[in-house]
Amino acid sequence: MLERLRLDAEAKFGCKVQQAVVSVPAYFDESKRLATINAGLLAGLNVLAIINEPTAAALAFAGNKMPPNGTGGASNFVAEAILVYDLGGGTFDVSIVKLEGSDFVVQATDGNARLGGLDWDKCLAAWLDDQFEASHSIRPSEELPGKVMLMREAEEIKKSLTARQQCRVRLVWEGLHLNTVVKRSEFEDLTAHLLDRTCFTVRHLLQENQITWKDIDRIVLVGGSTRMPQVRRALQRESGKLPELSVSADEAVAHGAAIYANATFGKSKEDGKDTLKVTDVNAHDLGVLGHDRETSRRCNHTMIQRNTALPASHVARFDTIRDNQRSVVVEIVEGGDRRGTHSNKLGRFVVDRLPTGLPMGTPVDVLFRYDRDGLITVEAYLPTANRHGKLTIDRASPGEGGDFEKMQEIYSALNLLDEE
Repeated sequence: MLERLRLDAEAKFGCKVQQAVVSVPAYFDESKRLATINAGLLAGLNVLAIINEPTAAALAFAGNKMPPNGTGGASNFVAEAILVYDLGGGTFDVSIVKLEGSDFVVQATDGNARLGGLDWDKCLAAWLDDQFEASHSIRPSEELPGKVMLMREAEEIKKSLTARQQCRVRLVWEGLHLNTVVKRSEFEDLTAHLLDRTCFTVRHLLQENQITWKDIDRIVLVGGSTRMPQVRRALQRESGKLPELSVSADEAVAHGAAIYANATFGKSKEDGKDTLKVTDVNAHDLGVLGHDRETSRRCNHTMIQRNTALPASHVARFDTIRDNQRSVVVEIVEGGDRRGTHSNKLGRFVVDRLPTGLPMGTPVDVLFRYDRDGLITVEAYLPTANRHGKLTIDRASPGEGGDFEKMQEIYSALNLLDEE
């Protein structure tokens, strides 16, 4: 996909495109962000930065308010708190962004990387499947072509119901016909539980960060799925505010990423003009795995909590768990529960060759730093043993190692197959 975008841009502008700012869902974890950057490298792009989609949308919203050619400056803006509700095809994000002049401060973010417009399609496809079985005693979904047909029809019906109160459906499968009508109210009842999940996430984000609807000045809708009338109505019921329609649901994120690229890497920076200052937050807890003395089980010690403004750092003291321990393993994880279950493993390092005779409970100080540019640095120091270890996780320079080389080989082979 990124390669196709690069080729389209080169055809449009008549020059090579080698650098890019890429937007991703705010709730993407580090492994997904790394995979996105690797995809950019495979597509022939130097990924200068990764920007969260709700943050980019807020930049686009602010950009719409700027005077032509940037005259007057961003400093004339009144400070505003914006809730960005981003419901795309496959992911859902909600972020609260404070805008003040050229400063964009992300206060909090939450979301679901596995909830999006596709889930609305699936609900409607299942309903169509049931209707077909009721009429003809067969289910198209039992065969792959039938599943594809149902999903394609469901998407078209969803789009029609965005503008109409009802839609006539005509399905043909294995010579059998289904003629029926789907009402918008029926579709909304079928998918109400999905909308409720997004509203629950919004409420949880506000409560967790002690923010009320009175603190929110505007609600900005992003993502094609926000065109469904039920989304706007639900947010208006929740907030008592009318959601903004001043930015394009489909183009706002790309527009905001372009504004960020220009301000951070483009002519605006070269000309010495006031550039944007974007302060983002980490979407997931970052921690290290240790041992609980009372239970002797592994535990996940959070070093930087989710929704902490970046850059951030934290120091915690741990202890060795037995006498004469000769090494300390520091394992860095993202997310997961208190035991580290379902966490995303980011890396590990070992502080070894410890002096003999160290007693159980020897202190181990762990420093955790997370920079704006995605650099995670973890250091461990045993002050009484004068031993030190360090690990740097740099998602900005991911194209190294055997895994990436294997990806390059596979990608090259696929391109050759396409050419043949």
